[in-house]
Amino acid sequence: MKNRVCNLNIFGTGRIAIIGLSVAASALLAVGCGSSNDTRTTIAINKDGSVQSTIYESFDKDYYDISELSDMASDEISYYNSEYISPKITLEEPELINDGKMAKLVMNYDSADDYSHFNQVSLFFGTVQEAIDKGYSVTDNLVDPDGNKAEAFDLEEELSHHIIITDEKVYIIAPYKISYSTLGVTITDKKEADLSNATKDSIQLLLSK
Repeated sequence: MKNRVCNLNIFGTGRIAIIGLSVAASALLAVGCGSSNDTRTTIAINKDGSVQSTIYESFDKDYYDISELSDMASDEISYYNSEYISPKITLEEPELINDGKMAKLVMNYDSADDYSHFNQVSLFFGTVQEAIDKGYSVTDNLVDPDGNKAEAFDLEEELSHHIIITDEKVYIIAPYKISYSTLGVTITDKKEADLSNATKDSIQLLLSK
């Protein structure tokens, strides 16, 4: 019997935190640990609306147990899936990287809604018109990838284009080129954005189609 085991806590920010049982409830949360982009916690949204979340967590204590982590994550996902006829979330086999000092977990969601409900955060992917119909406040106060205000922006002309709306300041991979974004978002590639410095609580990425 191990004298200490790990516990898994899936909570509001959509991260999975690995916590020794003796650690207080204010869990250690490692968001995008390390300096390499290869270990940056990421949300990737596909054209069909499915979402893949890749999470990296510090795993450098001897009492951490990757099988315990896998079992606890699976239990949480099974509980969520039990409400539906077919599974909405799947977990790929967790793995240790960086000489066993970091855990990598990949979770696949049927939709942005499933991601939102499971993690208790806000994530929308759909057309601008669909966002408006769902009650989202879509703004035209956006900037282009260079950070310049979109002077000739006409929201009425963008209704059929896709938009990502979230309250998570994470790294996003979009299915289409990012045309405009909330101020403070860093566009790192045509379809990729770092939201960590966004100036608004509700962050919007307007896509090219």
